[in-house]
Amino acid sequence: MLVDLVNVKTRDGLRLDGTLREPSRKNAAQLGVDVIIFQHGVGGNFYNPGMFDQYSDALLERGYAVLRVNNRGHDPVSRAISDGGGRRLGAAYEMMDDCRYDWEAWVGFAQAAGYRRIGLWGHSLGASKSIYYMAVQHDPRVTCVVAGSPPRFSYAAFTTTAEGEAFTRSVAQAQQSIDAGHPEALLDVLYPVPLLITAGVFMEKYGPDARYDILRHIPKVRVPLLIMIGTEEAQTMTAFKGLPAEVEKLAGELDHLSFASIPGADHAYTHQRDYVWGVVSRWLEKV
Repeated sequence: MLVDLVNVKTRDGLRLDGTLREPSRKNAAQLGVDVIIFQHGVGGNFYNPGMFDQYSDALLERGYAVLRVNNRGHDPVSRAISDGGGRRLGAAYEMMDDCRYDWEAWVGFAQAAGYRRIGLWGHSLGASKSIYYMAVQHDPRVTCVVAGSPPRFSYAAFTTTAEGEAFTRSVAQAQQSIDAGHPEALLDVLYPVPLLITAGVFMEKYGPDARYDILRHIPKVRVPLLIMIGTEEAQTMTAFKGLPAEVEKLAGELDHLSFASIPGADHAYTHQRDYVWGVVSRWLEKV
């Protein structure tokens, strides 16, 4: 498999890396976009094997170009290259609002490469970030968004689950570190997901403000948006409990939103990746 190694510099001076693959017959299928930008989830990266391998090949066969890219939350902890020198980043240190700089840079790269119909396809945290980006940035260069299993960041919802007591203990621990003047202190939390994360980042994502609750941002997206959630993850993962019904309700009210429940699917769509591709490919044909 031949790929072009590419990189961008974000508006705040951070270097991010990725790969570009272009089809032998561009736009052969005359579908709704001509390039898809894949965005990984928390602690992921562009080069790990997984579902995006399969979907990249399928997209190329249909005439799409594919960008698989890092965002600043790649890997649990990473050493970032920036204008100000090296600094710690990765999932433990990234502020979610900064995803705006990452998405902006990669969309700009695609535009500079000659693509005019740009789609985003994020998974997990990458999906929630994509929804947030398009809700607050309204990037006119983006044609559509595929959001695979975007977790809901809702303090109120987390506290009402069976794991609510453990979650509130993590919140108290994070707040204590912040109050002591140490927002950079690392916490090893279990809920809503097992994660090494600084106190400041934990409170930004999971605190009472619920700044990144996708239910708040979905109505503000102005382009076609497909959200998929697996039935298994909705039963077993804290951030998805009760979420499918809420998104399905919104889909009945919003013209730009489509929702697909993926039967028997876990968070990685382990046994349902062909099913997911069928859902996405049919949706893209209508964009």
